[in-house]
Amino acid sequence: MSPKEDYICNQCKHLNPISGGCAAFPENIPFGMGVLFQHDKPLPGQDNNIVFEKGEPLELQMLEN
Repeated sequence: MSPKEDYICNQCKHLNPISGGCAAFPENIPFGMGVLFQHDKPLPGQDNNIVFEKGEPLELQMLEN
């Protein structure tokens, strides 16, 4: 597995691989996400309660339908 595939965000259903960012962080995914800290609970200053959920990104699922 390559380092890019190991990146935890690439395994999250909330990632937006086409439009960028993710549902939890639409502007920027914070530096260190999944490496320096996990995202199993909302982070301080996060504007929503979305956390890591393993699965195929919803944005890709919509393209398949």
